[in-house]
Amino acid sequence: TAGEEETAMSGCSEQSAATTTAIAVSPSSTVPAPPPQQPCRFETLYLGYIRVEKEKGTDVIHAAIEKLENSNQTNWESVTMEIHVSTINLIKTADRTLLAEHRVRFVSFMALGKQEHHLGYIVHGGPRIFYCHVYQSDSSCADMARAIQNACNARYQLLLAKQEEMKRNQKPESTGILSFWKRLKKKSPETERRSLATKG
Repeated sequence: TAGEEETAMSGCSEQSAATTTAIAVSPSSTVPAPPPQQPCRFETLYLGYIRVEKEKGTDVIHAAIEKLENSNQTNWESVTMEIHVSTINLIKTADRTLLAEHRVRFVSFMALGKQEHHLGYIVHGGPRIFYCHVYQSDSSCADMARAIQNACNARYQLLLAKQEEMKRNQKPESTGILSFWKRLKKKSPETERRSLATKG
């Protein structure tokens, strides 16, 4: 069904993101990102996380949601989700302490549940190690998903800008194997002897 289609982040507009249930987190330079200003905040219920076998897939997230939804509710935690350009912070509602911090760069996939008041995203935890974190809200989690999407795009734009700046500041002759070989040939005795013989 349309609600289960996986949509690349580069193809999601601000309007379509609100109704998209699956977003592959692969930001594109063609997607405009909001400037990094104040973090977005959402009050939500954190159901926890479980290890999963794949880094993406709507079915993977739906299975994780179902498992955690049927888990011990005493482990659920009311939190404020703070979405920054680089991190997703979970702040406990009870005492305002930091419960968890997830790096945006390691988020590989997210999707709404079969019911839109659930949201899950998959985070890389190491080589071939993936964890799915699950949330539940009173209403739709679409705005939360869109905010995470925007954070991914904003971070990608910052990365592109940093790479461009590094290229501008880089001297053409100072890097690369070819330039190193050219400098070496200039200094080699054989090169100097050939130069003298030519002049003679």
